[in-house]
Amino acid sequence: MSRLALVTPATATPAQQPLLDRTAAKFGKLPVIMTALANSPATLDSYLTLFQNLTDGRFSKQLARKIGLAIGEENGCEYCISLLGAIGKLQKLTDEDIALARHGKSTDPKEQALLDFVLVLVRHKGDVTDAELQAVKDAGWGDEDIVEVFGHLVLNFLTNYLWKVSRNDVDFPILRLFDQSKIARGASHPFQQIA
Repeated sequence: MSRLALVTPATATPAQQPLLDRTAAKFGKLPVIMTALANSPATLDSYLTLFQNLTDGRFSKQLARKIGLAIGEENGCEYCISLLGAIGKLQKLTDEDIALARHGKSTDPKEQALLDFVLVLVRHKGDVTDAELQAVKDAGWGDEDIVEVFGHLVLNFLTNYLWKVSRNDVDFPILRLFDQSKIARGASHPFQQIA
């Protein structure tokens, strides 16, 4: 059970309902985390717009999922890694790709450099050295790519932190964090997998 209200089609206000419809159309279902996000129509609308803009952005869908998996694991969001793992499989990521991404790893050296940069940003709150920035550039990523990473950070931090507050049930096959201590403070509020 969620610590925040979950907005359903039956309880949605006129401002929330079109956003729930848009979410279901985008994801093919209404993910539970989005029903928590719907408490703020402005925030859900912003999320959906950013999600679409990034879908049309510079990174492949597979790389976008890998970025999200690395961020979700680092931030301790079992909901997000479960959701992204399920979506990643639909987008042809293998179980190995998913596990590697959760560790911030890739078999592709250029992707690896980007994932390293993403995790430096997360772990050091954006405080990077000249050498860390140059490393991602040396791997072939330009300024547009580097700035687009920040869109992915915002998108993923939003759902990662929201889930850690709401602790809503998970409507995808659950992937457990490699480091359970990242959600230990909220352990007093259990969650479960639901259909």
